[in-house]
Amino acid sequence: MKFFKSKFFIVTLIVAVGIAAVFTAMSLLGYSSYLKKGLYYLTVPVQKLSDVVGRALDGYASYVTEFDKLKKENEELKGQINDMMDEVQSARAIREENEALRRMLEVKEEHLDYKFELVDIVGREDGNYMTVFTLGKGKNNGIDKDMPIISSNSGLIGRITDAGATWAKACSIVDMNSSVGAYVERSRASGIVTGDYELGLMGLCKISYMQSDADIQVGDRILTSGVGSVYPRGLIIGTVEEVKYDEGLRTKYAIVRPYAEISGLTSVTVITSFERYVED
Repeated sequence: MKFFKSKFFIVTLIVAVGIAAVFTAMSLLGYSSYLKKGLYYLTVPVQKLSDVVGRALDGYASYVTEFDKLKKENEELKGQINDMMDEVQSARAIREENEALRRMLEVKEEHLDYKFELVDIVGREDGNYMTVFTLGKGKNNGIDKDMPIISSNSGLIGRITDAGATWAKACSIVDMNSSVGAYVERSRASGIVTGDYELGLMGLCKISYMQSDADIQVGDRILTSGVGSVYPRGLIIGTVEEVKYDEGLRTKYAIVRPYAEISGLTSVTVITSFERYVED
């Protein structure tokens, strides 16, 4: 065969025979101890290297095992945290709903003629202050057009503008299309609360069409007058922040900050029935 005739084979064979001859000669001459020492010194580094490699492999195996264990524990902890967060969210939602129902009950005790429907907001316009939004209930729950909407603190939010079987559209009092008959709680001076584009961007509205000598001051509370039968009388609209005079119309008007926190609302209360106000 070519392999046995190759130079590499011949050289290797000669070297092997030579080493064997040297070891045999040293044994016959009594140098076996030196031979053993030589073999010892030759094998010690190999043994040490083997030991180091073995320990390294053991350490790597332990590291991989520990890493897998930690990874599994980490995944289990993440799952537990997610479960806890879900429970917290559920508890928070239940607490908020209970709080809304409690406040609604307080309003009910003040206004025995009111009937309510608590509804979630399922859609809204973009912007800092909501002007038009969608509710998750409609005619199937007794909700219909022109029904007033209040917040959990009994502040007026707006009214229903359209309704379907399972949904309703609404606008808030800061919307430009909103108009509410109102009066000053302290002086009984009357006017109309309307939305305004620029004021609406700041979450404000205004009470206009007031007589030039109308008694209205900063800090006064503005309430619904009940005129027009859309809103019951006495709902809190907001408080006066600034009083101004319209030179062209020769009337007073005032900037009003809504009592209800319109920004960030997640649910509202629709007043589905109430006694209509009749002027004396």
